[in-house]
Amino acid sequence: MTYSQLIAAKLEGDPALLQVALAKVDRWLKSGHSAAHRLEQWHDLVSRAMREPEGLRELLALLRGEDPARSRLLDFNPFAGLLTREERRQATDLCGYRH
Repeated sequence: MTYSQLIAAKLEGDPALLQVALAKVDRWLKSGHSAAHRLEQWHDLVSRAMREPEGLRELLALLRGEDPARSRLLDFNPFAGLLTREERRQATDLCGYRH
């Protein structure tokens, strides 16, 4: 399972965690982050996911997808810190060296 798929599963189980991601996006935007365009995309995606079931389905599909075009957006994902160390160890897309 990939890191993004693990995040999707956690968000699906507890959509309230979306608020954590939205707060992070807002904080990064206010600090003048260099990838403001990507962060605004995340703001829109997460906000919609919080408001509408269809928005949540679209966000989960993005996180679970395999489209290479999504990788640039995922480089700026606001879900860092959402998974525990043990949950992160389940990800197959992390480096082979385990800390």
